[in-house]
Formats: sequence, structure tokens, C-alpha cells
Amino acid sequence: MTDSSAAPLRGGAVGIVTATLAVAAHGMAGGGWADGSALALLIVVSIGIGAMTALPERSTVLLLPALMAGQLLAHIALSLGAAEMHNHSLLPSTAMIAFHAAASVIAGLMIAAAERLYGPITSIVRAVLALLTPLPDGSAVGRVSMSVAVPSVDGTALDWVISRRGPPVSVY
Repeated sequence: MTDSSAAPLRGGAVGIVTATLAVAAHGMAGGGWADGSALALLIVVSIGIGAMTALPERSTVLLLPALMAGQLLAHIALSLGAAEMHNHSLLPSTAMIAFHAAASVIAGLMIAAAERLYGPITSIVRAVLALLTPLPDGSAVGRVSMSVAVPSVDGTALDWVISRRGPPVSVY
């Protein structure tokens, strides 16, 4: 079971990893480096995949399928966006499938490990910070108290503040 407070971090990591690994695996397999509209499509795909995996009720079981789907959609986005620099179709080659799949598996393992370690690491950090920065004592000397002047009951003290002017009267 994973910590539900780590879900937004998981979504952000999946989105960033989808874009980064897609560009790296795509370039390593001979697909070229993306620019312009290919990057815009890639950003849209990465945000969508990241948002789908950021939901708290999703578990890490869907992490690898989401990364794989993100790689496939990112490949299609990179192929569509930069068609003039590609010599291949929308279907990836065997080498490209291998690079995308290997990158997805490694990234999925790393994200799952980071998510499982999120709770223990943050509890240790909170405990250390609590020791280093204790809360201030409420009975500290030098506290300042303030008093506010109360206007008189009949309202004469603030009589000069109230404006008697209203909006102009219509002539019609």
C-alpha cells in the first residue's frame, strides 16, 4: 500500500519521465531529436499521462502500463510532430520498442521505490527538524499586548467620519 500524499509526486514523476525517456529512447533508436510541434505534442501527452497517474486512488499497479502507454503515445507524438525528419512510419521499429520498453520498466521501478520510501523518509526528516527547531515557548518574556480605543456609545467620537453625501439626484 502506498501513501496517498505521494500520488501527486508520482504523477509529476511519471509525466517528466515520460517526456524525458521518450526523447532519449527515440533519439537513441534513430528517430532524431524533437523540436517545435513535436515537443508541444510531447508536453500534452506527458501532462495527460502524469495527471492520470496522480490520482490518489490509483495504485502502483497501474504505473508500468501508464509508462508504457505514455511511451507509445509519446512516440506517436514525436513521429507526427516532426514528420519531415522521420524516415519511418507511426509504428515504432523493434529497436525503438526495445528502448522505450526498457526505459519504462527501469523508470517504473525507480518511481515505485521512491513512492514506497516517501513516507519513511519524510517522517525521519520531520523528526529531525522537530529536534532542530523546537516550537517557541508560549510563556516567553517580552510579549506585547495591545489595547484598542473604543469609541463612545452615542457615536459622537466617529461622527466626523460618516459621509452625508449621496449620489446625484436625477433631473428627469
